Amino acid sequence: MDIEFLKPSDRLRVMDLVESTGIDVSDWANFKGGVEKAASNPKYCYEWSYEDHSKQVIVLNLWYENLSVQDGEIVQKLNLRDIAKNAASSPQSRRATKMDFSLQKAARLNWLVRVIICDGGRRDSNATKSSADRRLLDGEKWYVKSYTDSGDCVLVRGEPTELFIDQFSIEGVPAGEAKKRESMTSVYERSPQVRSYILKRSGGFCEWCGQEGFKTLSGSVYLETHHIQPLSDNGSDTVDNVVALCPNHHREAHFGESAVQFRKELAERVEKLNKSIQPTNNASAD
Repeated sequence: MDIEFLKPSDRLRVMDLVESTGIDVSDWANFKGGVEKAASNPKYCYEWSYEDHSKQVIVLNLWYENLSVQDGEIVQKLNLRDIAKNAASSPQSRRATKMDFSLQKAARLNWLVRVIICDGGRRDSNATKSSADRRLLDGEKWYVKSYTDSGDCVLVRGEPTELFIDQFSIEGVPAGEAKKRESMTSVYERSPQVRSYILKRSGGFCEWCGQEGFKTLSGSVYLETHHIQPLSDNGSDTVDNVVALCPNHHREAHFGESAVQFRKELAERVEKLNKSIQPTNNASAD
């Protein structure tokens, strides 16, 4: 994969690029240089990362020379903790620590990540600062693919593919299939948090027969989430009433000749699963 298209060619101001992501940069003018020299405010212009808590967006400065291609993805690997520990100056260490905290938010809270790619003018590891000659704001979103306890981080260009999905994750109707007709039946809202928890609990395997779900075109593992006590019968939308099943056993749970007994056994199975991993049994749709 050619990444040359991401190589910056213009000397754009970092303040303008940060502002274009929707982050408020009005405070940049609050220094002796005023509005005219806001872009050179040292409080901001040398930072490696920027955040907007209300919009839950993070902007990172990354170096073009550190980009690589791995398994068909454009990535950047970094460990800001190591950089902070070995920094040549306290400001550099502080910037690295601040960026590390931003990466942790992106990894754990799924904050949006935008990337400014920098090129040229980079100093060696003993210098106190670097000044990019050229910059561009990548139009694509990025995400943290992995972040370890030691601070090793892998950033990937693009949006993540969900590891596990169910029947409610698939939008639209595949080409060539019939569209749904209008219906007067009731539709019950299902908590995406509960569904996500159940799919992760299953690890991609049917929680009844142990068969692994099939891989979809997107690379996600497909199983079907099933309410043991139906919502229409006042069943709860919580993790102690939902199970991940392969499509065959999901149909059997609904239409099998032993559906009533199957429901009882599924409830017992889920109770054991929940006890074994000590989940929050009262997870709800909040």
